Amino acid sequence: MLDRVTEARSYRELTPTAVIGGVLVGVLLNMGIVYAGLQIGFTIVGSTVAAVVGFGILRGILGKGSILEVNVFQTVASSVNTVNAGIIFTVPVLFLLGFEQDINYGALLLAGIGGSLLGVVMIIPLRKQIIEYERLRFPEGVAVATILRSPGAGMQKARLLIAGVGISGAATVLSHLGVLPSEIGLGEALGLPAAFTLVLATSFLSLGAGYLAGRGGLVVLYGTILNYWVLIPAAVALGWVGVGADGIDYRGYGFFDFVHADPEVGQVEASGFLGWFARNVSRHVGIGMILGGAVAGILVAMPALKSALASLRGGDDTGRREELPMSVLNIGLLLGMAMLLAATKLAGGGSVSWGQALAVMLAGGLWLWVAGLVVAQTTGRTDWSPLSGLALIAIAIMMGILGTDAVVPAVTVGAAICVATSMCADMMADLKTGYLVGSRPLRQQTAQVLTCWIGPAIALGTVIVLWKAYAFGPEQAQVLWDRAQAEGPAAVAALQEAGGSATELPSNVPELGAPQAGALQSAIEIVQSGDVPLGKYLGGALLGLIVSILVSPGIGVMVGLSMYLPFEYMVVFGIGGILNILISRRKGVRWAEDKGVPFAAGLIVGDALVGVFFALLEVGSSLV
Repeated sequence: MLDRVTEARSYRELTPTAVIGGVLVGVLLNMGIVYAGLQIGFTIVGSTVAAVVGFGILRGILGKGSILEVNVFQTVASSVNTVNAGIIFTVPVLFLLGFEQDINYGALLLAGIGGSLLGVVMIIPLRKQIIEYERLRFPEGVAVATILRSPGAGMQKARLLIAGVGISGAATVLSHLGVLPSEIGLGEALGLPAAFTLVLATSFLSLGAGYLAGRGGLVVLYGTILNYWVLIPAAVALGWVGVGADGIDYRGYGFFDFVHADPEVGQVEASGFLGWFARNVSRHVGIGMILGGAVAGILVAMPALKSALASLRGGDDTGRREELPMSVLNIGLLLGMAMLLAATKLAGGGSVSWGQALAVMLAGGLWLWVAGLVVAQTTGRTDWSPLSGLALIAIAIMMGILGTDAVVPAVTVGAAICVATSMCADMMADLKTGYLVGSRPLRQQTAQVLTCWIGPAIALGTVIVLWKAYAFGPEQAQVLWDRAQAEGPAAVAALQEAGGSATELPSNVPELGAPQAGALQSAIEIVQSGDVPLGKYLGGALLGLIVSILVSPGIGVMVGLSMYLPFEYMVVFGIGGILNILISRRKGVRWAEDKGVPFAAGLIVGDALVGVFFALLEVGSSLV
């Protein structure tokens, strides 16, 4: 018996090295993937990258890491990183709506930390039900476990990751410096009508993300093709268009009347029309599909919800404790709910009463738990989750309680809920990895609780840095133009010299469309105006509901999301997924995973980190 205890103590798992190293890597991933999310509209789970880096550091450099210690390393790194999804899907909308001066950053930080803690403590009791009883696959968790169980290939994968970082980083630097073009317009070169969009972004980030997504990521490409190559041409041909904000009546134009630039008599520039179509059609249908897909996720998860409630009524297992005790979870629950209450009151100030704040806390806590289970279920089945759709519902609930003018406190609480649900999905995937490699759940859960407060601060800070450096959102060029005009003629001249205008970004500024926040902005503005296009929403919701139920949970959400994602990035994303399929067929699935996954992860990290680096330089220079 004594020998077993000694062996358990000597076997490295939850160590200071793993925790500290995981935090540092998680911070870098968090910053990089915030940048990526604002660019392409969704985030990438960092567990695979963290596992490869963990091998390189713990087993390669230090030469003493065990598989379980590397697992704790990637668990911590993923915990610090993953909350960025909740931040970038919600917080940027406050900047887009012009509430920058009204934001209470302390309340936002408190909400993010409280949401992260609630996501951890609320999902832990469901681990046994989801992982051991239902045995959901969690593709990302299985991929990480595969890396951990192949220690001989760890250093080779680390080298491939570094190679991807170098290639992608170098290309991104050249793009920022204007040496490489930011996009390639194949449609214009081939003489295609401008309304038939065919532009490719020179984005290694999108290519790598598509490769990691593989066949499942093609759903995003399907939605992009549906919107740009089917819906838009059909709407033009059938006359389902209207008058744009610039006063042009698009109803009188046919498909071939749109040009790429320098409009002639009887023709209009396509970019204006495409922007109008995105704002008035694609977003509404896409948001409807997201909401329909989210409802489908809840319906699909109902049996598991009942089972989870039944399992919670049981007592703790006897013998060696495998989970954090309920007393610790209850303390975390009370602390997280108190943070949610305080954040609501701080964000709303005198316009929000303590009674309203209490109602928001209770409603938010209940929705958070249901949404967390839905996200964990859909992630376990498909690796995609209806996070953005659930966030839209959460903010709508908050605005229903607080009033349609209480945007800042509603979004603040929505951010907490979104952070919590993203943490639920990530933690369950990490616990799936631990289950496959023989880790003790208690130690992973302890590591998560100890570090879950770090990520929200990093993500929030990165969003602020990127806004001050580049701005973001559908009107990014206009925001930068307005800033330059406010600074004076010299700033305007510098912007124009770099190719910038009120409609075009300068060559040295990355396009950060923030499509998720743009969709949320559209939804909030529609609710406030009372002019809700119910037909488009209901049509999209019905389509998203049917597709999700008949095909797979999460499909309707992803197709709806891709309806308003930038074409130039999504096509490259789809090419990455196709490359994964072709390489798997030619070289085998094992080769595609062992060689392709770490290299593709490096492409993502290199592109994203260089973007954040340039953003920090931009902000730093403005402060000097």
